[in-house]
Amino acid sequence: MREICIAGRGSRLAMVQNERIADLLKKEGYAVRIMTVKTLGDRDRRRSVTELGGNGPFVRDVEKALLSGEADIAVHCVKDLPYEMAPGLCIAGMPDAADPRDCLLLRKGAENAKADGTALVIGTGSPRRIRQLLKLAAREGKSIECKDIRGNITTRLDKLRQGDYDGIVLAKAGMDRIQADLGEFSVRVLEPEEMIPAVGQGMLACECRESDEEMRALLAKITPAEHELRYRIEREIFCRYRCDCRSAVGIHARIVNGVPELLVMYEE
Repeated sequence: MREICIAGRGSRLAMVQNERIADLLKKEGYAVRIMTVKTLGDRDRRRSVTELGGNGPFVRDVEKALLSGEADIAVHCVKDLPYEMAPGLCIAGMPDAADPRDCLLLRKGAENAKADGTALVIGTGSPRRIRQLLKLAAREGKSIECKDIRGNITTRLDKLRQGDYDGIVLAKAGMDRIQADLGEFSVRVLEPEEMIPAVGQGMLACECRESDEEMRALLAKITPAEHELRYRIEREIFCRYRCDCRSAVGIHARIVNGVPELLVMYEE
């Protein structure tokens, strides 16, 4: 049985995700090794994600390892996938999914400190989150200002802790996967009806070469049917709109007894 090489990003969260897929493959009897790739999004921390462009700044460099034959499988967060994958490659499985919701984290006492009506400064550069946060704040009679933020989960939590922001928004899946200690913050989990998640948020996608029938069959085998259904619905809409990281788009298919309940927001 062949050894499988997994290519993925090297952040703390990415390594946890890479290891999760590796464990699933090992249960199928394969030997697995992991190679880490530094993507454009990892190398350039100065520009915002929207400035980096919509052509997969966290994906394309990992795909190169597949195209060169150095790796057999690439692990991505579904929400990072561009609407077009590299020619000759395909998403063959989505074996793992965690909580799709977003969380609003505030420094404790921040809201009381701004009781004079001064806007709370919330760290996020996501057009999707910005649009929905502003609407949520308006409904609740609160004043907020969104300010761009870059970095991994730990870096963002440090910036919040240091007072660079009054609050930040993070995906719950990532914080759960690295078991982030949030005890010093006020945490509000935002239900999909309050903030529609990004496409495939919390879900991991495994990419391989289209010609590699063994890997395609293996990844399909370890993908739960519910994951495949949610992925197919959300990605179909996302690709139809030809969305990228500059689009204010949220798409969430909640699967209840095998039936999808769909929530969509899309704004230019």
